[in-house]
Amino acid sequence: MNPTSTFDHLSPEVAGPRFWDAIAELQRLGPLVRVRSCGGYWAATRHDTVLRIAQDWQTFTSTEGVSITRPGFDAMPRLVPIELDPPRQRAYRTVVNPHLTIKSLTALEDSILTVVDELIDPLAGRDRCDIAADFARKLPGTILFRLLLRATDADFRIAEPAAKVISFDSDRDRTAAAAATLRRWAAGVFADRAGGPEIDDVIGAVMRLGDSGFEFADHEYSSGLQLLIQGGIGTSASAIGAAMRILAERPELQQRVRADLSLVPALVEETLRLETPLPLMFRTAVRDVEIAGCPIRAGDKVGLFFGAANRDPDMFEHPGEVILDRPHNRHLSFGAGPHRCIGSNLARLQIRIAIRRLLERLGPFRIPAGAEVGYFSLQARGPKSVPLEFLPA
Repeated sequence: MNPTSTFDHLSPEVAGPRFWDAIAELQRLGPLVRVRSCGGYWAATRHDTVLRIAQDWQTFTSTEGVSITRPGFDAMPRLVPIELDPPRQRAYRTVVNPHLTIKSLTALEDSILTVVDELIDPLAGRDRCDIAADFARKLPGTILFRLLLRATDADFRIAEPAAKVISFDSDRDRTAAAAATLRRWAAGVFADRAGGPEIDDVIGAVMRLGDSGFEFADHEYSSGLQLLIQGGIGTSASAIGAAMRILAERPELQQRVRADLSLVPALVEETLRLETPLPLMFRTAVRDVEIAGCPIRAGDKVGLFFGAANRDPDMFEHPGEVILDRPHNRHLSFGAGPHRCIGSNLARLQIRIAIRRLLERLGPFRIPAGAEVGYFSLQARGPKSVPLEFLPA
């Protein structure tokens, strides 16, 4: 008989401090667990099972939605390319990928550092701050709109707040309104550029989707730009906040990384693994299939628990610990298969620069006595508040 669970990722009890305990309890039930909440679905919790399903897009489609809300609640509008499958999904990546390669992003390093310093300046010299609200949630949007999308100040004032609401707000009405604002903004950008000289940037790439040989509706162009922004903001902000929390809570680790800043990339990878910013994503089976002894039927929803896979004890020794010299950190925080995060190179780059610069410019820090770290947690998860106090030099 297949194991079952009442796990509910939308429950405030689960979304709070015991999130990872609840994930561990679910994982102990087996590689595939039948979850009864949210209309019912299969939860894949082991690294090999999650990886297999994520790579098998022919059996497990994204076109039926990658999120689940409570029955009776409307889902967010379909997003491009995350809710497309190849070959249309591959067409999107073909035109956008060249602007997000490691080589192409290297030219932005100095500019990213400038943005990082601008946001650290108000914090320097203070005895305390909220690093999530005052820095982490501001940085990715500023980099995206200023450096990649070349947005005007007026555009920034419209689009950046909307993108943050989508990324961090759990209110359904506010997020729906913000998503509509961001799509209108994207459509306006496309209209302003139409008929003008072709610009070789991310926006120009999305505008050339029709040259791929596939048809895309107007709303899919706007959605294609919207998702780049949403993904770019949420993942990076959550990872920066989580890394600073980890360092604040573990003074010996903070001291070690401060003494050897070459350890920052390893710290970032361990943070992404341990505090997966997008710990859950859904697929839909298009045919009957058996996995790990469980009969999955066509039409069944399957939850890919990337966060559980990243803490799989069969894959990672001491999975709940930060191990900077971990020999093989094959985490799935950016997904796997054709839907692997298109912006992972940018996320890694800005997170690494940010953490290194924060350690260079700010003194030793800790969580103040009695203060609590608050989390935003639905399918995406990350710190919404990380209070810090700086210690005397």
